[in-house]
Amino acid sequence: MAASKTKLIKGLDGVSLTWLWLTVLLTPALAIAGGLGFQIAGLLVGVSTFLVWLADRSGAEYLQSLWPIGLISFLVWAWLSSLWSTYDDSLFGGNAATLFILTLALLFVPLAFLRLSKRMKSTLSLAFIIIGLLGVALILFDSASGYALSMWVDPIAAGDDPIRRYSNAEMNLGRGQVSYTQLAWPIAGLMMMRFKHGIWLAAVFFLGLSVSAQLNNLSIVIPALALSAGFAGLAWWRPRLGIYLAFILGISSLIFAPVLGVMSGQIDPDTMRQIPLSWEHRVRMWAYSWELIQHAPLIGHGFDSARVFDALTFSAPDGRDITVMSMHPHNVGLQIWLETGLIGVGLMIFTLWALLRAALKTCQSSARAMTVAGLMSATTICGAVTIGIWQHWWWALIVLTVSLIILLPAAPHDEACL
Repeated sequence: MAASKTKLIKGLDGVSLTWLWLTVLLTPALAIAGGLGFQIAGLLVGVSTFLVWLADRSGAEYLQSLWPIGLISFLVWAWLSSLWSTYDDSLFGGNAATLFILTLALLFVPLAFLRLSKRMKSTLSLAFIIIGLLGVALILFDSASGYALSMWVDPIAAGDDPIRRYSNAEMNLGRGQVSYTQLAWPIAGLMMMRFKHGIWLAAVFFLGLSVSAQLNNLSIVIPALALSAGFAGLAWWRPRLGIYLAFILGISSLIFAPVLGVMSGQIDPDTMRQIPLSWEHRVRMWAYSWELIQHAPLIGHGFDSARVFDALTFSAPDGRDITVMSMHPHNVGLQIWLETGLIGVGLMIFTLWALLRAALKTCQSSARAMTVAGLMSATTICGAVTIGIWQHWWWALIVLTVSLIILLPAAPHDEACL
């Protein structure tokens, strides 16, 4: 019986490892295609590792922490808010239910990394470095060539609108650049730990990503990398302080999100016309979000309700009428306030506080602290201007990126990461 169980565990471990390696190898393709495949990859890794855990109940002690309780509570509340949401979606087959189920699977992704042998961790670290450099090279080429790679993989078909096709390529590439912005600090940490002069290799990685973003007219990547570099550098020098400040940034982005909405509403139209249209659009979205938040501050308007507030428009300089609320507020904090209210914000703040406690216990080495602080701040900055909180691919990418911290060396007194 024991031999059969051992054989079963090894077999399930093999399946989990296979999906993990496929995810690693496909990361450049998933990123440049807009990141939408990350949720499938994360789901497969999570489900396969969950089956391993069912057979061998070891290694997942991190699930006994407070942060999974906070995260699940937040998602349950968000799911329940579908009951009063003005967005018409199925309670048990809609986006909220899908996100909840996906997240349950994603909770087991770190276990796939924790179960790796020391040799496999070393091999996987090198693979992520190579894949990171390759991915940035492909993104840079696609940006510099006018989306030649994207068009080669998915050419314009007869009858397609070329303008729309190029717009989609630009959007997908932008998501890929945001994906690598969040992957940047774990990959940089692996480079610095693996190679004597890895910091210069990391600098090349950051430079290539920054240039690609500039060529793609994506303005958030360079500020996100620059600001997160400050938090990462501080964490390398003072691990606890750097981690604290990075999480304070994340928590503050939720608490003070309504202030952003209030301030946006104070900007006069003439001043808005002096900034790029994409930023004018965001400013108008943020101001409108604050108006809506005031109508349901405690429980919010319900899951995905931002999608239905699409009647208000404004005129662009070229005469086009643009919908003010474009699917979501393009600010995670405002979206949580808008759709789940103060209760949802409180639950997410509790989750971040619990994650801070876990990070302070498990990531005390300079390498891990730098990565955590850089990742937390970069994720916060990207979430503050471009991401929708319920995007499945983003959740999967965050979990995958956090799991990479396990590959970094720990301080002698660190507990198992997470």
